[in-house]
Amino acid sequence: MQQKKRFGFSRVVLLCTALLAVSGVANAQQIIWLGTLGGGTSNAYNVSSSGVVVGSAEDAGGRTRAFLWTASTGMQDLGTLGGTTSLAYAISEDGRVVVGYATDSSGQERAFLWTAEGGMQNLGTLGGTWSRALSVSPDGTFVTGSAADASGQRYPFRWTAASGMENLGSFGGESWAWGVSADGSVVVGWSRNAAGQPRAFRWTASGGLQDLGTLGGGFSLAYDVSADGNVVVGRSENPGGAPDTAFRWTPWGGMQNLGTLGGSRSFAYSVSADGNVVVGWANTASGARRACRWTLAGGAEDLNQTYAHLLTPGSELRTAYAISPDGRYIVGFGLNAVTGRGEAFLLDTMVTVTGNVELRDFGGDVTQVPVAVELRQAGNVISTRTLSLDPSGNYAFAIYPGTYDIAFKASHWLRTVVPNVSVSGSSVTVNVSLTNG
Repeated sequence: MQQKKRFGFSRVVLLCTALLAVSGVANAQQIIWLGTLGGGTSNAYNVSSSGVVVGSAEDAGGRTRAFLWTASTGMQDLGTLGGTTSLAYAISEDGRVVVGYATDSSGQERAFLWTAEGGMQNLGTLGGTWSRALSVSPDGTFVTGSAADASGQRYPFRWTAASGMENLGSFGGESWAWGVSADGSVVVGWSRNAAGQPRAFRWTASGGLQDLGTLGGGFSLAYDVSADGNVVVGRSENPGGAPDTAFRWTPWGGMQNLGTLGGSRSFAYSVSADGNVVVGWANTASGARRACRWTLAGGAEDLNQTYAHLLTPGSELRTAYAISPDGRYIVGFGLNAVTGRGEAFLLDTMVTVTGNVELRDFGGDVTQVPVAVELRQAGNVISTRTLSLDPSGNYAFAIYPGTYDIAFKASHWLRTVVPNVSVSGSSVTVNVSLTNG
């Protein structure tokens, strides 16, 4: 979780009026239905910040196969370990490492790590005959999942090429490790306790498994964790055995109920790297299942309503399984009315901000001057980035829809803040002149 800091607007002299206008540039938002491998259905389980997607799809023979999808190549079958079935759960941030499970020639499920260079690698087990890899760190170094020991008991594991598969322990019963922090030091998942109830855990090398509690019911399950390891998401039963709902947990705030879309149940499957955006699914008052996004400011949001302008009539986004680390892309499962199939989808949520930055009293090469940008809401910096200008001083970047104060700063040029920029369904242009200070 990024700490919030308060900033006041700097006093600046605007020698050129900051222009805010809606441009005619094509909308960056889109929904792409990813199709199948020739069969009847597909699911997307994870996505990188560059929009590379992994999941599972049926082939023409009805077999479930792991896939990797890119905009340029489409859907690629990643094969198996000698059997007939495979499924890809996670991908590294650079898109080079994919993990999941596949059957071997004897039909046993085994955790795998796949790269274009090395193909599919069997990661082994904890002494038994079964394993699944469920997550991978952004750099592809750490893999987590669940594997059986010689007795058949399933334990959470953390794997590296150097150390192999490490048993992370349990609360006494079946256990799964579903998420890992950026540096591999924090692993989250769930483990059954002595009463047989699954309980969400947060593991560290120094503290072992930490029971994260519940929302008042008997069970909880954790599915993902932020890059710094401090924000955990999942689902938990409510008091009195009431249906389970999505939660967001932090060390300072404990477990918080994220709510639903008016119905009784919700699941949180994935969280952005900064811990601010959560996705999953939630029921409506009528009981319909809808892909859902939760934010700190906006609460639960039905993606079918927010992005209705992108959906063909009859199409539905039913489950959001993952959000990219930067929060731009959301993937999952829905109904594609055009094909009549349940299919994997890729949703690009961002709006393009374009414009020109004038560096006053500068006759040099503007492409060599990085421009720092802060996106602020209610005085808090919620995101930062560095822009690279083209020779004419033009730039482009993508952000979520919303209203922002956008601050620009370059080297010894004074910071300029353009307030109340409304970013909605189409691209927005912000031109600004920076005073040489």
